[in-house]
Amino acid sequence: MPKNKLDLPDNPPDYLKGTARYMWRRIVPLIKKDPVVNNMDRTMVEAFCVNYQMMRDAYDHVRKKGAVTAAYKTVVNPLTGEVISEDFVGYKRNPSTQIIDSTTVKLKQLGSELGLTPQSRDELLKLKGNAKDSKDKGKAMAEFFGKKS
Repeated sequence: MPKNKLDLPDNPPDYLKGTARYMWRRIVPLIKKDPVVNNMDRTMVEAFCVNYQMMRDAYDHVRKKGAVTAAYKTVVNPLTGEVISEDFVGYKRNPSTQIIDSTTVKLKQLGSELGLTPQSRDELLKLKGNAKDSKDKGKAMAEFFGKKS
């Protein structure tokens, strides 16, 4: 249970299953370290977890079935319905490879928004540093002009 309404809950929503639940439990403690992330970001966390599960499921399918499959054109006798021949026409891309592509892009985008990438963490640290510098500068200015902060 969250300490207050704005905290992200440690436990995933009931409708997240399998790998998505695992991912929630794995990333929520990491992103809760950032005081800026809170329950308002829940939808992004859910989307991250769901996309991660979709990517993993698609990858499992590609591992089992391959990235491409042989494609054949079947010629059938119109009178009897008997198969006359099956002609090889090339290879067809497994649709799961497209799911992997799109979910990877979404994961990168959502991860960046949630501070899960090295670059986004660096940017957050810079923002925090700038905010601290601004406070320090404001305090110094107040002291210079004889006001106590």
